Amino acid sequence: MIYALTEFLESLGGVFSPLRALNYVSTRSIAAALTTLVLVLLFARPVIRRLYVAGQRDRHRDFDEQLAKSKRGTPTMGGVLIIGAMIASLLLWGDWTNGYLWAVTSALIVFGLLGAADDLAKVRGGTAESGLSRGAKLLIQTLYGLLLGAILFLPNTTPFPEGYVDVIGIPFVKPEQYGGFDLHLSLFYVPFVAFVVVAVSNAVNLIDGLDGLAAGTALLPVAVYGVIAYVLGHANMAGYFLYPFQPGIHELVVFAAALAGALIGFLWYNGYPAQVFMGDTGSLALGGTLAVLIVLTKQELLFLIAGGVFLYVNLTHVIGDRIGIHYLGRRLFFRTPIHHAYEHLGVAETKVVLRFWIVSLLLALLALATLKLR
Repeated sequence: MIYALTEFLESLGGVFSPLRALNYVSTRSIAAALTTLVLVLLFARPVIRRLYVAGQRDRHRDFDEQLAKSKRGTPTMGGVLIIGAMIASLLLWGDWTNGYLWAVTSALIVFGLLGAADDLAKVRGGTAESGLSRGAKLLIQTLYGLLLGAILFLPNTTPFPEGYVDVIGIPFVKPEQYGGFDLHLSLFYVPFVAFVVVAVSNAVNLIDGLDGLAAGTALLPVAVYGVIAYVLGHANMAGYFLYPFQPGIHELVVFAAALAGALIGFLWYNGYPAQVFMGDTGSLALGGTLAVLIVLTKQELLFLIAGGVFLYVNLTHVIGDRIGIHYLGRRLFFRTPIHHAYEHLGVAETKVVLRFWIVSLLLALLALATLKLR
């Protein structure tokens, strides 16, 4: 809205010319972040109160009575705060003629609605098992991923430069146009996009279990991919770092900044002791949008570094739950996901969360270092 208005006024010239500063990516990114931050802080209390009165409260944390008793009854579905603030901010500061913005916002809405349906089913049923079935969620996530992959692959709908459509980035390796190597997937690019969407969205969803853990650990990869989008969308900067220039991708910087602002605001109320949980409404929406940011910047393999914390949690969960319990018939860890195992061993929840944040920060810095280390 503000972007379109300032574009129009700037075209009139004269006294309106200075308004062009409001259309700079840097200006709009800062404004979008501040907008989401302020909106979350302003509306958090009434939304939390409304969720509590409506009965949207956590009732299914039964993995350990002693660890969970202080959390039972805390309002959940707090992800509506993040999603609502994001949409309002992007309507103000986003360029809605940009295909990249439409793509990532579609993930925010689709995965947010999927998470909300799951949260509502769990609360009404009173247990974690009352939510949507794993198969139903995987089906919706896969269908969305395949549709997104097809849109990105087809020549009439892709926002990617010609010859770069089916390429995925390889950390520490220069692209072909700068004397390096490109990995082309051809038709396999479409199912690969679906795989990334499903894997990343569920990885973020699984790590949500301690106060401030999901929001804090996701904030740093979001910032990493925001920086990468800024580099890719600036012709001179992309050339300096030896990356292919992607016209229009700079709009993802505005989105990433808005998401970062919303997460910081949410942490104000989600930090220990949490006054609200994001629920699957927030964690699935967060994971889905992060997955699309990864795909659009074509830095899918970089998530092995930037999202190392999520991979660790998911890998230990698969080993402990799927392999240990289902196939070997015994526990390989005290609890899964693994952050609950640390609690079981007596490590304070706040210390577990803080250490995950620190590791996530270190991995984010390493991911950013790949900009030059190639």
